[in-house]
Amino acid sequence: MSSLKIRGSALNSIQRHLQSSKADVLSEDVEVLSTHLQLLEEQWVRFCEAQQEVELACGDENTPMEEQSRIQCEEWYITAKANFKRLLSSHTQPPPHNSIPVAHASTSLPKLQLPSFCGGPTEWLSFHDSFCSLVNANATLSDGQKLQYLCNCLKGEVLNLVSSLSVCDSNYREAWDLLTSRCKVIRVMVDSHIRALSSIEKASKDCAKAIKLVLNATLQHVGALRAWSTNRDLG
Repeated sequence: MSSLKIRGSALNSIQRHLQSSKADVLSEDVEVLSTHLQLLEEQWVRFCEAQQEVELACGDENTPMEEQSRIQCEEWYITAKANFKRLLSSHTQPPPHNSIPVAHASTSLPKLQLPSFCGGPTEWLSFHDSFCSLVNANATLSDGQKLQYLCNCLKGEVLNLVSSLSVCDSNYREAWDLLTSRCKVIRVMVDSHIRALSSIEKASKDCAKAIKLVLNATLQHVGALRAWSTNRDLG
């Protein structure tokens, strides 16, 4: 079978697993969930091997299209894996009687100035660095407190990734892994910063204030790209 056919077969399979990961009926059967997750990993390996051969064989004019295929499949795979792991976690790690659901967490926490994060690709690096320095590296906080801080920072879709986990020490690493697997897609991050750079408009006026706004916006994205090039391990 040619690399194109193998890639197409794996891509279709990953898309089917993504749809299955959203089906409520799956949440009742741990064995089915585990099997789906295993098959998803196998298809991801097939896709990566075939995609690499396709990218090596394609001409320069087809490179952007092939890159887009990889990005699309990465997003499907990451979302499906996060969904399956969240459903499995709800079965394999039942919340203790004294745990507090995320939606109703009321534990008093020390006040820390933390940024909110909505899942935007260009926001991930800044949020990651702030959260790791203020929370992850804080030895005085329990993992349960770190999880509560994390949930307080997240908004929208990325909050949904971890909202089913109860606030307790054993769930913090699971929540952090789910978030980083969803957000740490280097190719998407780089593309987002490059698009943001190309969309920066010229200074509206020939004055220091207008020029400074353009310069600051440019430096923000250039700095993020430089950080990605020197530090790929942001987990």
